[in-house]
Amino acid sequence: MIPLTKDEISEAVLDLPALPHIVMELFRALEKEDVDANLLSQKISYDQALAAKVLGLANSSFYGMQGKVGSIAYAVAVLGFGCIRSLATAAGLAQIFSGRASSELHAQLWTHAIATALAARSLAKCIGENEDQAFIAGLLHNIGRLVLITHYPVRYQDVLSWSSAHDAELSLAEVAVLGVDHKLVGRAVLTRWKFPASIVATLDTVAQGAPDLHGKAASVIVVADAIAHALDLQSPPDNQVPVIPQSQWDQLGLSEAILTEVFSSTEKSFEDVCAILRAP
Repeated sequence: MIPLTKDEISEAVLDLPALPHIVMELFRALEKEDVDANLLSQKISYDQALAAKVLGLANSSFYGMQGKVGSIAYAVAVLGFGCIRSLATAAGLAQIFSGRASSELHAQLWTHAIATALAARSLAKCIGENEDQAFIAGLLHNIGRLVLITHYPVRYQDVLSWSSAHDAELSLAEVAVLGVDHKLVGRAVLTRWKFPASIVATLDTVAQGAPDLHGKAASVIVVADAIAHALDLQSPPDNQVPVIPQSQWDQLGLSEAILTEVFSSTEKSFEDVCAILRAP
């Protein structure tokens, strides 16, 4: 088994299309206080494919709106700019990854990312964390794996075979076969796309498996990922529910009522959101 070289990893990352320009602007605005929400909303409207997905999400069971949301401006008014920013990010990523799906595994991983994002948003809402950043981080938590599967589909089949033969999780199989796991590749993707430091820090902490040094954000993603596995919402082939360190459970202070709410809300909106983010 020949490991991937640094050049091959760089090639896979550079092969990714650029994110829509407006999504990059939204990233840059994420940590600014003087954001012109009206101007950015107008720019979202100019990208018809992106705007259609954003409005589809705004009108889905994801938010349970009573009335029809017919424009980005109205969506911002009733949902807030933070919500629209996270939806536009999801739509932009969907344009790249759902459109490049090359296998059933790719589709499973993308839908697992959606389930994790939904669970992360619900968890964040219940414990008073930033819902929109939790949603984006949840969507991105396995982006390196999507890149590997997209760019090296044949070699990734060897990863699956090794995982099955050794009854091991995919991360261990990735290292054994490719010499690198998806977390390192994911970090390279975040660097290329210039994601905000807060999201990068959260996902770095998740990847390192260390106690969260940036508030509760990383623990939210770890627990959300486990919930997505537990719900078995079209999850990857190694669908074992990850063991969550007791320290992370304690940090979030989740009650049975909160967990019931998170499970329920994630299941309720999953099919609608997947249908929208899989659409061309």
